[in-house]
Amino acid sequence: MAANMETLATTPRLDIYSAKFVDGNPVNVQFVNPVVGWDAFFDSGFRGGSSVIGNLEGGTAWFGHEVFVREPGAPEAFTTWQNPASGAVNQLDYHATTVAHVLAGSGYPPDNGVSYTYVGSGMAPEARVVSGGVATGFSATEFGSFSITTESAIAAYRDFFQGNSLGVGITQLDVINSSWGGGGDASALSLKSLSLDGLASQNARVAHVVSAGNSGYGAQPGSPANGFNNISAGSTGGPGFVAPSTFSSSGLADFYNPMENGGTLHTGVRAVVDIAAPGEYLYLAAYLGNSGSIGAGMPSIVQEPSPTDLYFIEMSGTSFSAPIVSGGIALLKDLARTGLGETPDSNPESFDTRVIKSVLMAGSTRTNGWNNGVDEFNVTTQALDPATGAGMLDLVGAADVYLGATRGLAAGDGGLVADTGWDMTTIDLSQTMIDYVIDTPFSESTTLAVALNWFAVRDFDSVDMGQDIAFANLDLQVWQLGGNGEFLSMVGESRTLYNNTEFLRLEALDPGQYAMRVLFPQMIYDTTSSIQSETYALAWYASTIPEPGAAMFGGLAVIALLVSRKRVDCI
Repeated sequence: MAANMETLATTPRLDIYSAKFVDGNPVNVQFVNPVVGWDAFFDSGFRGGSSVIGNLEGGTAWFGHEVFVREPGAPEAFTTWQNPASGAVNQLDYHATTVAHVLAGSGYPPDNGVSYTYVGSGMAPEARVVSGGVATGFSATEFGSFSITTESAIAAYRDFFQGNSLGVGITQLDVINSSWGGGGDASALSLKSLSLDGLASQNARVAHVVSAGNSGYGAQPGSPANGFNNISAGSTGGPGFVAPSTFSSSGLADFYNPMENGGTLHTGVRAVVDIAAPGEYLYLAAYLGNSGSIGAGMPSIVQEPSPTDLYFIEMSGTSFSAPIVSGGIALLKDLARTGLGETPDSNPESFDTRVIKSVLMAGSTRTNGWNNGVDEFNVTTQALDPATGAGMLDLVGAADVYLGATRGLAAGDGGLVADTGWDMTTIDLSQTMIDYVIDTPFSESTTLAVALNWFAVRDFDSVDMGQDIAFANLDLQVWQLGGNGEFLSMVGESRTLYNNTEFLRLEALDPGQYAMRVLFPQMIYDTTSSIQSETYALAWYASTIPEPGAAMFGGLAVIALLVSRKRVDCI
């Protein structure tokens, strides 16, 4: 999902940046990484070194480009996985290479003696990356397009989710990035969609991030972005990257209820985009070899061997928003392991996709024109903005939520919580509600963002078949409490029927004490007639204006002091 492939440039190696080019010179340059809060992680020593990222696209990334060079003695960083499915072509491709640059460009320039700089730095410059392809052929007439089969897609996602045959020492990925998609399957009912959702729910420690697509405002995101159990990323641009990109797909998807009147399709009822990230006019590593999309569709620019120092300019697409989100997740999980000493076994909740997704949403930044359809009573039946979801990725805000004073509760029935944090628990269908009371009243006007996420109940069986099982309906409310702690007045509600996300951003709340309430009023459908509970993650972020960022990594100051870094800024 890229644009402007005709122009290449050879310049000093740079951090990932966005710029338009006039007469060969960049103008209106914006560095991408700092905009989404990356500096705070990098400067504190969290660079993704304990995380493993999977990148599944049409083709595989070429790791011969200079942006992938890491300092001498660094652990093995890049692995290419071969798709075993019949017809899979397993070819190097320009697009996978640009996305891999965003994910994990190293920022290590071997010719100047500086250990680490902003030069070429992707989101997780020390993470390990496994690159795989799903394509069975690349188009010679529609540049960038490729064909797949259900077998080639499921074989890839099965191995990536389950940790099969991914390379020496790799038994589990932290995040899978999918910067590709196609039209159709508006209700996510194809075998591929069912299988990916089933694999995501069975392997909840592996987050799946998908680009929303580039069909323009109002167009439905295609598959696999419109699945239920992933994190779908839209694109932003403009000054500060807070404006929705006009090309970013943002239509409402369909929902099929197999148990309603023998099967009923509800059209245009489900918000798909979960979060947004920069995706305009990026400057990224170029692969020009005779394979993949360039070999098939643009042979006039083929160079063999491909130069190691060429870059595509003005690259735009949600293809690049997705790896910014994926790289951010790799940083959060590296923070959990390296900073907090947690592992997926010791504290599985903090690595769970539902928690990570809720944390990213609660910590996000409001985008220009953001609108999740709330009425005059702050009630929404849509939950998310169609173009940018909860808002633009803000890793500083996400870290504040992730490291909040409440990080999961021992009991499963809510209770007193800090003003920022998260919880993961199970609610019974017979249970009326679970309440979370913020222990300290707000002393001034406050913005409260709250995200609630759960999985659609989909399965993946031993013969590689996805199955649609059930779908729960959860609701989210925020209440202001009275002087005696009673629930006095509801100040906001997200009550979608067909999303497995609820979200509220309540701005300028009056001083006082507040509580969040999760309700489980019904199953939308249950093909087994046996499901009586649902597991969810809730994350919340209370902030005043201007939003505080100084508390970021406050509990990890000792670790930050032990990290030294030399820096070279190049333009």
